Amino acid sequence: MDADDTPADAVTPEVADELRAMYAIAKTVGGHMPVDDPRRQTSLDLTAALHSLVEQGVSVYRLAKVLGVRHSTVQARLARHGYRPATPSLTTKEYRATTIWDARRANQAQQ
Repeated sequence: MDADDTPADAVTPEVADELRAMYAIAKTVGGHMPVDDPRRQTSLDLTAALHSLVEQGVSVYRLAKVLGVRHSTVQARLARHGYRPATPSLTTKEYRATTIWDARRANQAQQ
């Protein structure tokens, strides 16, 4: 493929490498992790970057191929962080910004 034949939704190799590095960190984030952990911020930054690329015309399918995941994984991440509505298969699941750490902090403050 020549530079002129590049698909409109192509991701540059530099951006792809950065997304992969961020995803490697972001996939370790879970409810067990403290809210102020830097890995949570990396996860938020990854989702914002994915949303920005989608807004620029890069398809979710292309981003999924770059990350090596299913397109539904990218769609679920965008929905979980409020960037798009959840897909029909995910509408039964609730996405919320609270974690168990909120309850733990409240309990520790009472003791």
